[in-house]
This record gives sequence, structure tokens and C-alpha cells, in this order.
Amino acid sequence: MIVLVFRAVIEAIDCAPVGIRGAFRDWIVRTRIEHVTSGEFTGTHFEFRVHSPSRSGLEVGQTVTVEAKPTPEGFTVDEDQWMRG
Repeated sequence: MIVLVFRAVIEAIDCAPVGIRGAFRDWIVRTRIEHVTSGEFTGTHFEFRVHSPSRSGLEVGQTVTVEAKPTPEGFTVDEDQWMRG
């Protein structure tokens, strides 16, 4: 399994609309990809969901490195990856 790793700028953090909430990940983090360092991704933007942006240490305007693991439906992102030393 090749993991997707990329550097991106967080452009927005939005509360998910009521109809698509669930699994306690009610915040959508919208990013603009600056550079893919591992794996393949052809888009310029990537979105993922988290339970709490503040708990994950994420803020609009911040540049982050994101590790996303492929799934049959797309990708999954560990929302705690930025809290590790």
C-alpha cells in the first residue's frame, strides 16, 4: 500500500452540513496541495474530516504535511498525526 504524503496549505475549516455528519468527524478541512512527496494525486485540492480541528492542532493558513492512506472509497487521514512529536 502506497501512502499519499503531501504538503498543503489549509484554506478553510468548515462544519459539515447536517445531512453528511457522522462518525464524530463533523469538521471538513479543505487544503490546497503545494507538493506531493509520496504516492500519486493529480488534484490541486484535498479535503478530509476531523473530529476537532483545535484538538488536531489545525488552523486556516497553516502549512501542514498530510499522510493519507488509501481505502476503497478514497483516502483516510489520521486526525492525530499532527500531535505526534
